[in-house]
Amino acid sequence: YLLSDSDSDSDMESDDVLEESDTELDHVTSLERAAYTTLYLLQELQTSSAQVSALTAASSTSDDNANNSLPSLFGGPATASNSASGLGGVIIEKSRFLMKLSPRIRRLESDTVKCLVGRLEELLVEMRSVMERQFHDDRAPPDEDDDGIGRGGVHPSKERERQARKRRKENLLLMIGHCLRGLALLGKGVDAESAFARVAIMPIIRSKLSMGKLDEGGSRGECAGLFFLLDDIANTVASMYGSILRVSEGMFAPAERDVNVEHGNGNANEHENDNTAKGWSTPMEVDLVTCGVWVPVATALMADPGIKMAIFSPGIANVLQANYSALDTFLSELASSLLKNVKPSDNDHKSSIASAIVADIGDFSHLYYQPTLTTQSIENAQSRIYRHSTTVEFSKKWNLPIYYQLRFAEFCKRLDRALDGVRREGWEANVFTGEDRDAKAIQDQLGFELPIFLELYDTLLSMWKSNVFLRPLTHRFLRGAVQLVGRVLGFVKEGLDGKIEFGENNGNENDASSGTMVGLPPYFWHERVEDIAMVTWELTILDTCMTHDYLEVIADTVCPTDKESRQSTYNSSIELDEMRALASNVLMESSHEISPVVSHSWNALIVDNLTSQCSVPLSAVKGVAATYRMTNRPPPTQASPFVATILRPLKDFDSSYSSRTPPQIGDDWKYQIIGTVSTKYSVAVEELIATVKRTEEALKSRKTRRMMAGGMSDGEKVKLQLYLDHREFRSQVEELGVDAESVEGLVKLGQLTQEAECLFLQSQSK
Repeated sequence: YLLSDSDSDSDMESDDVLEESDTELDHVTSLERAAYTTLYLLQELQTSSAQVSALTAASSTSDDNANNSLPSLFGGPATASNSASGLGGVIIEKSRFLMKLSPRIRRLESDTVKCLVGRLEELLVEMRSVMERQFHDDRAPPDEDDDGIGRGGVHPSKERERQARKRRKENLLLMIGHCLRGLALLGKGVDAESAFARVAIMPIIRSKLSMGKLDEGGSRGECAGLFFLLDDIANTVASMYGSILRVSEGMFAPAERDVNVEHGNGNANEHENDNTAKGWSTPMEVDLVTCGVWVPVATALMADPGIKMAIFSPGIANVLQANYSALDTFLSELASSLLKNVKPSDNDHKSSIASAIVADIGDFSHLYYQPTLTTQSIENAQSRIYRHSTTVEFSKKWNLPIYYQLRFAEFCKRLDRALDGVRREGWEANVFTGEDRDAKAIQDQLGFELPIFLELYDTLLSMWKSNVFLRPLTHRFLRGAVQLVGRVLGFVKEGLDGKIEFGENNGNENDASSGTMVGLPPYFWHERVEDIAMVTWELTILDTCMTHDYLEVIADTVCPTDKESRQSTYNSSIELDEMRALASNVLMESSHEISPVVSHSWNALIVDNLTSQCSVPLSAVKGVAATYRMTNRPPPTQASPFVATILRPLKDFDSSYSSRTPPQIGDDWKYQIIGTVSTKYSVAVEELIATVKRTEEALKSRKTRRMMAGGMSDGEKVKLQLYLDHREFRSQVEELGVDAESVEGLVKLGQLTQEAECLFLQSQSK
């Protein structure tokens, strides 16, 4: 198509702009060459000064040696001295000349730095203007049909504007690179960082940071808009100056070291440690990411008293945690946000054909230096941010110990309220205050049944939720979890010792709002084997969870394994493994206190309680003799009724709680109960048999003994009854899964009643 007059004028203007850009590029290039020249002169000046100092020291030493030596007949030392003095004279003469030029060299250095900084500031301002126009054009709707141009096409004049702006942006990037290299050569990287922060970053911060935007979307003082504000700042900086930051990072970042990981001669940990020890120790000449972006942002947040107070000292735990999380996320992702590659826009894609045409007529931008930033490069940049003194100062602004105290007070209050409810209404009191779905998940996954332990574990889990946990307080939260478990364990111990009485109303019998269960009689729960069994089973589950499930919750929070989460932890793989091991050791030490409580509860309290209950029917053993003495009753054919009741408490308890017996307890508690009861039973039988024998001897001496029905005496009937009772008791023991032969008291009982076995066989044969 033919170009109109306006298009021709636009082409001429574009040519003028390109020519002007070339002139500017030559000027900036000359400034970099001036920096090289200045650096050379400074090095020459320093070298000459060092040589003069060395010659002066050597001359004084040689003069002292000459004065102490004998004269030579051949004049050798004189010749060497003349040669040395001639060479030294040249060096001294050169150094004198350079010393005379020293003020001018220093002035040249100052002027060069001033010109480079001034030019850098101008280029940054122009870069901002170019990027703002590009953003405006990218957001503009596509052109409609006009003058024969296809629907949705791009007008030639606008396309040329885009191409000109793209070339201008590339030239600006080249010139900025020259300025940065020139300042880096002269050791003035700080001036470059300061200029970038002042001209490029601070205007963005001033335009976006305010109390109004900080509280946007929430109430006054809640800082609800902090996360979006920081995200907006990072995105704006990346879109406007991301290309400059990537070029700077590619030029000045220390070379990454390799330990032949790719060739199989090492591992990832070696590579990571090598970078940590060597690559990061080399300082950057110009660090725009840290000193140019992060430092001004952090300074702005700490400088304004109102913003500083709202962010760092809100006085509300939830607000402080949200503020810290927002800034921690912003800081941990800052390097990747600023250095990420930007995808080409649709307008750039539409203009690809025109770009190819321009490239054919002399545009060699595709040959320009393009920085290649790897994942390791971005991680190194992030590590410099973390190690900077401003980051350390910024971290000290947070009053994190106060935050932990506020949170821990909430946890303790929740747990104390639950323990008070248990004290009033018993272990099955509904004291769980969390969400129903959380309670069901804990019950299904772990097996907790009592509401107080559901409340405890839900409280422990809440400590590591994203809206509560802060990583710098890991050690405090871990210690707090151990203290909460210890609080419940102490409550259990006091109850087992009989120091806590349940069912107390504390003077609030008519207070329905307090949840008091009116009419519940006071009792000591350690006297109820059912309560002891339930509590110890919950403690057993808690013991297992602390070293397994709960440890995994902590590890996933503090030592994440996914790559995205690990970017914000700033710890190596070895450090994360060490943290996991430390947490495991702490939780294991705390869980060691649970096992003795469980063992004491079963092997002492439950055993004593059930033994007492099972021993009550043994008082009926003495009544066996009275049943047959002087009553003319027939011989017994079945066991006494009381025998079935001896082990009934044990059988009922075992049927209810056999599935909730701690694995470490086993069946020893049964053997203890049966052994003690059997011993008492055998003692009672032994005493009864002795009494029967004494009675028979007395009756025999008085010749009043007579044979009763069945041909058995009263004493023989008693012995037969004891034998039948022994058989029934033995069967009751075997039903409980206990080996009768291993119970000493039961073996003795069999020996005592063995005499009546022939009477039993005789009665069976009739």
